[in-house]
Amino acid sequence: MFRLPPWGRALVVAGVLAAIAYVALNRDAMHVEGLTDFIDEHPGLMPAVFVAVHVAASLAFLPRGALALAAGALFGFAWGTVWAVVGSMAGALAGFLLARFVNADMLRAERTPMIGGLLRRAETGGWRLVLVARLLPVLPHSLVNYVLGLSRIPARDFVIGSLLGMLPQTVAFVQLGEAGASAASGEHFLGSLVWGAGLLLAAAAVPRLVPRRWRR
Repeated sequence: MFRLPPWGRALVVAGVLAAIAYVALNRDAMHVEGLTDFIDEHPGLMPAVFVAVHVAASLAFLPRGALALAAGALFGFAWGTVWAVVGSMAGALAGFLLARFVNADMLRAERTPMIGGLLRRAETGGWRLVLVARLLPVLPHSLVNYVLGLSRIPARDFVIGSLLGMLPQTVAFVQLGEAGASAASGEHFLGSLVWGAGLLLAAAAVPRLVPRRWRR
């Protein structure tokens, strides 16, 4: 595995911590409207800017639901779903790889009593455990990325489980974002709102459909 030198790891960790601190101190100033205004001024860069912001937000513990709402408002349902999925997966993989390459096997599951059991379960559960972790709304998106990056779970399993687990809520929030944009512009929005609310309720019910053995 590629290993960053100690000074390189220190710089990466310091940069991420600084970004998290900045977001925590300026959370009120960071909202969907600001992203919308910026992209309106640079329409040709809309997808690239959105994905880049999504990656940064994932690293800094910003909720991905807000960005899925923005995707629906900016791109509509179809393309909004595409870019929200691309952004959420890019952000998830960025956090996962950041933790993995900064750690580079320095921290092993058997040496970490606080999270050792979780890491071992991730390694044996594969993509199914990742899917379950994504479906549980109480687990922050960014925290899951970093913690699973400390495990030895294959990146392929991380990607598959993350995609399947994040897709239901992402689609629901994109639909609600489109409804909000339609309402703001005076267009018909009731259909999109009903669909979005229904999809959100369905996404909340998905964890109950997961086989019990996948949760162990």
